[in-house]
Amino acid sequence: MTDKAKILVVDDQPSNVKALRMRLSPEGYEVLEAFNGSQALEQVEQEQPDLVLLDVVMPGLDGYEVCRKIKSRQGSNFIPVILVTARTETESIVRGLDAGADEYVTKPFEPLELMARVRSMLRIRRMYQENAHLRREIAGTYRFDNLIGQSPAMKKVYEMAQKVIDSPITVLLTGETGTGKELMARCLHYNGPRKDQKFIATNCGALPENLLESELFGHKRGAFTGAVADKVGLFEAAEGGTVFLDEIGEMSQALQVRLLRVLQEREVTRLGETRPRKIDIRVIAASNRDLEAEVKASRFREDLYYRLSVFPIRLPPLRERREDIPFLADHFLQKHRDASKPAPPAFAPDALDALTRYDWPGNVRELENEVQRALAFVPDGGVIGLEALSEKVQERGKETRSWRRDGTLKEALEAVEQELIRAALETCGGNKSRMSEQLSVSRWTLLQKMKEYGIE
Repeated sequence: MTDKAKILVVDDQPSNVKALRMRLSPEGYEVLEAFNGSQALEQVEQEQPDLVLLDVVMPGLDGYEVCRKIKSRQGSNFIPVILVTARTETESIVRGLDAGADEYVTKPFEPLELMARVRSMLRIRRMYQENAHLRREIAGTYRFDNLIGQSPAMKKVYEMAQKVIDSPITVLLTGETGTGKELMARCLHYNGPRKDQKFIATNCGALPENLLESELFGHKRGAFTGAVADKVGLFEAAEGGTVFLDEIGEMSQALQVRLLRVLQEREVTRLGETRPRKIDIRVIAASNRDLEAEVKASRFREDLYYRLSVFPIRLPPLRERREDIPFLADHFLQKHRDASKPAPPAFAPDALDALTRYDWPGNVRELENEVQRALAFVPDGGVIGLEALSEKVQERGKETRSWRRDGTLKEALEAVEQELIRAALETCGGNKSRMSEQLSVSRWTLLQKMKEYGIE
């Protein structure tokens, strides 16, 4: 970064500016100059320097005020500021740090010390930029328009999620294993106002009760055998961000009581302590269990359930959105294929039929595994036929031969729609309301599709 970094030197004494230029330029830095506070702010606005060396005592705007304005305007573009001054009293240093300064160098400065601080601040800026880039990549990964699925059932999920993105409200995600509950939780976090803060996920069924309690709430040294040091719990560690509690239905009754207090009071108490600590977090919980049934069976606290289910979102299983299966399968095909090979593989119509007809008890996760398995049996650029799929999927595909085996993806999807509508017509006895509910489409859409395909 040294050969490209731009450093703005601000001092009302031209001799001081010249001295710093002579020290910085031979090191490969591009030096910008300003001789008062107004010029400094203009340079920062126009040039976006990588570092500012700022004198404190200047006519008009002094260094403290200039620093304060730079920091208030920098937004997400972190610009480190080193104050350079002859003042050495503690009050002056504290005032500069309160104004937002990142470093402090006193005059007359030792050249080696100055350069060490310059390099240190530039390293911090570079790390900040790399972290910001990583956060943008992560946020892009979890954009809602990157989610696969345009079925009516999934559109309803997206509509529900959009309503709570900007809210701190607690969300309960329900659905079978593999339906994408954690993915949805991350989308809610990375598209909301807390996206620059931490997202911390934990599986409530993966740890014994005592370990989960310490993991969530933290502990004080000596609180129990093995507690050799203070530990910050996940609720504290996620300050300002989001905590995702997966498989919340597996949590013990004792921990449910403690979690209820977190949701009610927004505070946690570490194990071994009596002083509660205030926290600012968003909680998103998820469960593949029917929590209402768990409440009736006295296995889950009713008061906690109502605290968690302020805004419930149900993720539908794949069998309720079969029209999304071809697009998901193609997505996983592109995701896991050998990118070094020029020709991508493709699904044959009979394989696509079988994938669409199978019920997928493991949902999206199981479908992804099936696609990975199929890729192992097909050379790059080849066609994935029915024989490349697992036996359970093959058998489901052989149950009917009514779907077409050639043509475009659109034609194959239309054949799938017709088959599903005819099956629903039979199972629902012609009741259009029950059919539309089973197919997760509106009654109007169902009638239009039946008319389009000539289904009486």
